[in-house]
Amino acid sequence: MAILATAVVSGDLSDAEMLGRYPAVVTAGAVLLSLGLICDLYLLFRLSRRMATRESTANGSLLKIEAKPWGANDVLFAIGALLLVWMAGEGTVLLVLKLAHVDEVSALPWLLLVEMFLRVVILFGFVEFFRRRGVDWRQAVGLQCKPPLRAIASGGIFFLAILPPLAAVFAASAALCRAFGIEDTAQPIADLLATSNSSVVVGLIVAFAIAVAPVFEEFVFRGFAYPALKQRWGTWRALTLVSAAFAAIHLHVPSLGPLFALAGGLGLSYEFTGSLLAPITMHALFNATNVGMLLYVRSHS
Repeated sequence: MAILATAVVSGDLSDAEMLGRYPAVVTAGAVLLSLGLICDLYLLFRLSRRMATRESTANGSLLKIEAKPWGANDVLFAIGALLLVWMAGEGTVLLVLKLAHVDEVSALPWLLLVEMFLRVVILFGFVEFFRRRGVDWRQAVGLQCKPPLRAIASGGIFFLAILPPLAAVFAASAALCRAFGIEDTAQPIADLLATSNSSVVVGLIVAFAIAVAPVFEEFVFRGFAYPALKQRWGTWRALTLVSAAFAAIHLHVPSLGPLFALAGGLGLSYEFTGSLLAPITMHALFNATNVGMLLYVRSHS
Protein backbone atom coordinates (compact mmCIF):
# COMPACT_ATOMS: atom_id res chain seq x y z
CA MET A 1 0.00 0.00 0.00
CA ALA A 2 2.89 2.37 0.73
CA ILE A 3 4.33 1.70 -2.73
CA LEU A 4 0.97 2.32 -4.39
CA ALA A 5 0.28 5.48 -2.40
CA THR A 6 3.71 6.81 -3.35
CA ALA A 7 3.40 6.13 -7.07
CA VAL A 8 -0.28 6.88 -7.67
CA VAL A 9 -0.79 10.57 -8.30
CA SER A 10 -4.49 10.60 -7.46
CA GLY A 11 -4.98 10.82 -3.72
CA ASP A 12 -8.74 10.14 -3.70
CA LEU A 13 -8.48 6.41 -4.36
CA SER A 14 -9.30 4.01 -1.53
CA ASP A 15 -7.01 1.14 -0.62
CA ALA A 16 -9.34 -1.34 -2.32
CA GLU A 17 -9.45 0.75 -5.51
CA MET A 18 -5.66 1.01 -5.67
CA LEU A 19 -5.25 -2.72 -5.13
CA GLY A 20 -7.88 -3.45 -7.77
CA ARG A 21 -6.11 -1.20 -10.27
CA TYR A 22 -2.75 -2.97 -9.87
CA PRO A 23 -3.39 -6.73 -9.53
CA ALA A 24 0.22 -7.52 -10.47
CA VAL A 25 1.39 -5.79 -7.30
CA VAL A 26 -1.14 -7.77 -5.24
CA THR A 27 0.01 -11.02 -6.86
CA ALA A 28 3.68 -10.24 -6.32
CA GLY A 29 3.03 -9.33 -2.70
CA ALA A 30 1.05 -12.51 -2.09
CA VAL A 31 3.76 -14.68 -3.68
CA LEU A 32 6.53 -13.00 -1.68
CA LEU A 33 4.62 -13.33 1.60
CA SER A 34 3.86 -17.00 0.88
CA LEU A 35 7.51 -17.71 0.13
CA GLY A 36 8.40 -15.76 3.26
CA LEU A 37 6.22 -17.97 5.45
CA ILE A 38 7.88 -21.05 3.94
CA CYS A 39 11.32 -19.58 4.67
CA ASP A 40 10.22 -18.77 8.24
CA LEU A 41 9.26 -22.39 8.78
CA TYR A 42 12.54 -23.54 7.20
CA LEU A 43 14.63 -21.29 9.44
CA LEU A 44 12.71 -22.33 12.55
CA PHE A 45 13.26 -25.98 11.62
CA ARG A 46 16.99 -25.40 11.07
CA LEU A 47 17.29 -23.47 14.33
CA SER A 48 15.47 -26.11 16.39
CA ARG A 49 17.55 -28.84 14.78
CA ARG A 50 20.82 -27.03 15.51
CA MET A 51 19.79 -26.42 19.10
CA ALA A 52 18.84 -30.07 19.52
CA THR A 53 22.08 -31.40 18.05
CA ARG A 54 24.19 -28.51 19.42
CA GLU A 55 25.51 -27.81 15.92
CA SER A 56 27.11 -24.45 16.67
CA THR A 57 30.29 -22.46 16.57
CA ALA A 58 33.41 -23.40 18.46
CA ASN A 59 32.44 -21.36 21.55
CA GLY A 60 29.19 -23.26 21.94
CA SER A 61 26.96 -20.46 20.66
CA LEU A 62 24.66 -20.31 17.66
CA LEU A 63 25.75 -16.69 17.17
CA LYS A 64 28.84 -16.31 15.02
CA ILE A 65 29.93 -12.70 15.46
CA GLU A 66 32.92 -12.78 17.78
CA ALA A 67 35.10 -10.05 19.33
CA LYS A 68 36.81 -7.76 16.83
CA PRO A 69 40.04 -5.72 17.19
CA TRP A 70 38.12 -2.44 17.53
CA GLY A 71 35.75 -1.09 20.14
CA ALA A 72 33.10 1.48 21.03
CA ASN A 73 35.66 4.32 21.08
CA ASP A 74 36.56 3.52 17.48
CA VAL A 75 32.86 3.68 16.60
CA LEU A 76 32.59 7.16 18.14
CA PHE A 77 35.69 8.28 16.25
CA ALA A 78 34.28 6.85 13.00
CA ILE A 79 30.97 8.69 13.52
CA GLY A 80 32.81 11.98 14.02
CA ALA A 81 35.02 11.44 10.96
CA LEU A 82 32.03 10.40 8.87
CA LEU A 83 30.10 13.55 9.80
CA LEU A 84 33.10 15.75 8.98
CA VAL A 85 33.59 14.13 5.57
CA TRP A 86 29.88 14.45 4.81
CA MET A 87 29.63 18.09 5.89
CA ALA A 88 32.79 19.06 4.00
CA GLY A 89 31.86 17.15 0.84
CA GLU A 90 28.23 18.19 0.58
CA GLY A 91 28.95 21.73 1.77
CA THR A 92 31.59 22.22 -0.91
CA VAL A 93 29.37 20.90 -3.69
CA LEU A 94 26.38 22.99 -2.58
CA LEU A 95 28.57 26.10 -2.50
CA VAL A 96 29.94 25.41 -5.99
CA LEU A 97 26.45 24.80 -7.39
CA LYS A 98 25.16 27.99 -5.79
CA LEU A 99 28.04 30.06 -7.14
CA ALA A 100 27.44 28.55 -10.58
CA HIS A 101 23.73 29.51 -10.29
CA VAL A 102 22.59 25.93 -10.93
CA ASP A 103 18.87 25.48 -10.23
CA GLU A 104 17.54 22.72 -7.95
CA VAL A 105 16.38 20.44 -10.77
CA SER A 106 19.72 20.59 -12.59
CA ALA A 107 21.63 20.21 -9.32
CA LEU A 108 19.84 17.02 -8.27
CA PRO A 109 21.89 14.55 -10.37
CA TRP A 110 25.11 16.12 -9.07
CA LEU A 111 23.92 15.85 -5.48
CA LEU A 112 23.03 12.19 -5.97
CA LEU A 113 26.44 11.51 -7.51
CA VAL A 114 28.12 13.25 -4.56
CA GLU A 115 26.08 11.14 -2.11
CA MET A 116 27.25 7.97 -3.84
CA PHE A 117 30.85 9.17 -4.14
CA LEU A 118 31.07 10.11 -0.45
CA ARG A 119 29.87 6.66 0.57
CA VAL A 120 32.53 5.02 -1.59
CA VAL A 121 35.22 7.32 -0.14
CA ILE A 122 34.11 6.47 3.41
CA LEU A 123 34.26 2.74 2.63
CA PHE A 124 37.86 3.14 1.43
CA GLY A 125 38.51 5.05 4.65
CA PHE A 126 37.36 2.01 6.64
CA VAL A 127 39.62 -0.23 4.56
CA GLU A 128 42.56 2.06 5.39
CA PHE A 129 41.57 1.96 9.08
CA PHE A 130 41.70 -1.84 9.02
CA ARG A 131 45.04 -1.80 7.19
CA ARG A 132 46.59 0.45 9.82
CA ARG A 133 45.33 -1.92 12.51
CA GLY A 134 46.86 -4.87 10.69
CA VAL A 135 43.42 -6.39 10.14
CA ASP A 136 42.24 -8.17 7.00
CA TRP A 137 38.94 -6.34 6.43
CA ARG A 138 37.49 -9.22 4.43
CA GLN A 139 38.10 -11.63 7.26
CA ALA A 140 36.92 -9.05 9.81
CA VAL A 141 33.44 -8.90 8.28
CA GLY A 142 33.25 -12.63 7.58
CA LEU A 143 33.59 -12.57 3.81
CA GLN A 144 35.99 -15.53 4.02
CA CYS A 145 34.19 -17.61 6.64
CA LYS A 146 31.54 -18.90 4.26
CA PRO A 147 31.48 -19.56 0.48
CA PRO A 148 30.10 -16.43 -1.22
CA LEU A 149 27.28 -18.24 -3.03
CA ARG A 150 26.11 -19.85 0.22
CA ALA A 151 26.19 -16.50 1.99
CA ILE A 152 24.21 -14.86 -0.83
CA ALA A 153 21.67 -17.72 -0.80
CA SER A 154 21.31 -17.30 2.97
CA GLY A 155 20.70 -13.59 2.44
CA GLY A 156 17.94 -14.42 -0.03
CA ILE A 157 16.27 -16.77 2.44
CA PHE A 158 16.47 -14.20 5.24
CA PHE A 159 15.04 -11.55 2.90
CA LEU A 160 11.95 -13.64 2.24
CA ALA A 161 11.68 -14.67 5.88
CA ILE A 162 11.60 -11.07 7.14
CA LEU A 163 8.68 -10.08 4.89
CA PRO A 164 5.75 -11.59 6.90
CA PRO A 165 6.83 -10.09 10.27
CA LEU A 166 7.72 -6.85 8.49
CA ALA A 167 4.21 -6.70 6.99
CA ALA A 168 2.73 -7.09 10.48
CA VAL A 169 4.99 -4.36 11.87
CA PHE A 170 4.09 -2.08 8.98
CA ALA A 171 0.36 -2.55 9.63
CA ALA A 172 0.82 -1.83 13.34
CA SER A 173 2.99 1.21 12.58
CA ALA A 174 0.42 2.60 10.12
CA ALA A 175 -2.31 2.19 12.75
CA LEU A 176 -0.20 4.04 15.33
CA CYS A 177 0.48 6.86 12.89
CA ARG A 178 -3.24 7.24 12.26
CA ALA A 179 -3.97 7.16 16.00
CA PHE A 180 -1.46 9.96 16.69
CA GLY A 181 -2.37 12.00 13.62
CA ILE A 182 0.97 11.43 11.86
CA GLU A 183 0.65 11.72 8.09
CA ASP A 184 1.72 8.48 6.39
CA THR A 185 3.95 10.03 3.75
CA ALA A 186 6.53 8.32 1.56
CA GLN A 187 10.25 8.60 2.17
CA PRO A 188 11.66 11.54 0.18
CA ILE A 189 13.83 9.36 -2.05
CA ALA A 190 10.88 7.08 -2.85
CA ASP A 191 8.72 10.09 -3.62
CA LEU A 192 11.48 11.43 -5.88
CA LEU A 193 11.73 8.10 -7.71
CA ALA A 194 7.97 8.10 -8.23
CA THR A 195 7.68 11.67 -9.50
CA SER A 196 10.96 12.61 -11.22
CA ASN A 197 10.80 13.15 -14.98
CA SER A 198 14.57 12.76 -15.35
CA SER A 199 15.80 9.35 -16.49
CA VAL A 200 19.24 10.25 -15.11
CA VAL A 201 17.81 10.90 -11.65
CA VAL A 202 15.76 7.69 -11.76
CA GLY A 203 18.83 5.68 -12.87
CA LEU A 204 20.99 7.17 -10.12
CA ILE A 205 18.38 6.45 -7.45
CA VAL A 206 18.05 2.85 -8.63
CA ALA A 207 21.84 2.35 -8.56
CA PHE A 208 22.06 4.05 -5.18
CA ALA A 209 19.26 1.96 -3.63
CA ILE A 210 20.28 -1.43 -4.98
CA ALA A 211 24.09 -1.27 -5.06
CA VAL A 212 25.61 1.57 -3.03
CA ALA A 213 23.30 1.94 -0.02
CA PRO A 214 23.18 -1.78 0.95
CA VAL A 215 26.97 -2.19 0.86
CA PHE A 216 27.65 1.07 2.70
CA GLU A 217 24.98 0.75 5.37
CA GLU A 218 25.66 -2.92 6.11
CA PHE A 219 29.40 -2.30 6.37
CA VAL A 220 28.93 0.63 8.75
CA PHE A 221 26.05 -0.65 10.89
CA ARG A 222 26.38 -4.42 10.94
CA GLY A 223 30.03 -4.91 9.93
CA PHE A 224 31.67 -2.16 12.01
CA ALA A 225 29.39 -0.72 14.70
CA TYR A 226 27.50 -3.83 15.79
CA PRO A 227 30.46 -6.06 16.78
CA ALA A 228 32.04 -3.23 18.78
CA LEU A 229 28.83 -2.50 20.67
CA LYS A 230 28.21 -6.21 21.20
CA GLN A 231 31.52 -6.54 23.02
CA ARG A 232 30.47 -3.77 25.38
CA TRP A 233 26.73 -4.33 25.91
CA GLY A 234 25.96 -7.82 24.68
CA THR A 235 24.09 -9.15 21.68
CA TRP A 236 20.53 -7.94 22.22
CA ARG A 237 21.34 -4.46 23.52
CA ALA A 238 23.78 -3.90 20.66
CA LEU A 239 21.27 -5.24 18.12
CA THR A 240 18.57 -2.95 19.51
CA LEU A 241 20.83 0.13 19.54
CA VAL A 242 22.16 -0.41 16.01
CA SER A 243 18.66 -1.13 14.69
CA ALA A 244 17.32 2.04 16.30
CA ALA A 245 20.18 4.09 14.83
CA PHE A 246 19.57 2.55 11.40
CA ALA A 247 15.88 3.49 11.55
CA ALA A 248 16.61 7.00 12.87
CA ILE A 249 19.11 8.03 10.17
CA HIS A 250 16.40 7.70 7.51
CA LEU A 251 14.66 10.70 9.14
CA HIS A 252 11.16 9.41 8.39
CA VAL A 253 8.78 8.95 11.32
CA PRO A 254 6.20 6.67 9.60
CA SER A 255 8.99 4.23 8.67
CA LEU A 256 10.65 4.01 12.10
CA GLY A 257 8.90 0.78 13.13
CA PRO A 258 9.33 -1.12 9.84
CA LEU A 259 12.95 0.03 9.45
CA PHE A 260 13.73 -1.05 13.02
CA ALA A 261 12.25 -4.49 12.31
CA LEU A 262 14.16 -4.73 9.04
CA ALA A 263 17.40 -3.78 10.78
CA GLY A 264 16.80 -6.45 13.41
CA GLY A 265 16.46 -9.04 10.66
CA LEU A 266 19.63 -7.78 8.97
CA GLY A 267 21.52 -8.09 12.25
CA LEU A 268 20.25 -11.61 12.88
CA SER A 269 21.22 -12.70 9.37
CA TYR A 270 24.77 -11.49 10.10
CA GLU A 271 24.83 -13.27 13.46
CA PHE A 272 23.55 -16.59 12.17
CA THR A 273 25.71 -16.69 9.03
CA GLY A 274 28.84 -14.83 10.17
CA SER A 275 29.18 -13.26 6.71
CA LEU A 276 28.33 -9.66 5.85
CA LEU A 277 27.33 -10.86 2.38
CA ALA A 278 24.09 -12.20 3.87
CA PRO A 279 22.70 -8.87 5.16
CA ILE A 280 24.06 -7.04 2.10
CA THR A 281 22.14 -9.43 -0.15
CA MET A 282 19.07 -9.20 2.06
CA HIS A 283 19.20 -5.39 2.04
CA ALA A 284 19.77 -5.18 -1.73
CA LEU A 285 16.86 -7.54 -2.46
CA PHE A 286 14.57 -5.57 -0.15
CA ASN A 287 15.43 -2.29 -1.89
CA ALA A 288 15.26 -3.88 -5.34
CA THR A 289 11.78 -5.28 -4.64
CA ASN A 290 10.48 -1.91 -3.51
CA VAL A 291 12.13 -0.09 -6.41
CA GLY A 292 10.85 -2.63 -8.93
CA MET A 293 7.27 -2.44 -7.71
CA LEU A 294 7.43 1.35 -7.52
CA LEU A 295 8.68 1.61 -11.10
CA TYR A 296 6.02 -0.84 -12.26
CA VAL A 297 3.21 1.15 -10.66
CA ARG A 298 4.70 4.41 -11.93
CA SER A 299 4.85 3.10 -15.51
CA HIS A 300 1.22 1.91 -15.33
CA SER A 301 -0.24 4.99 -13.66
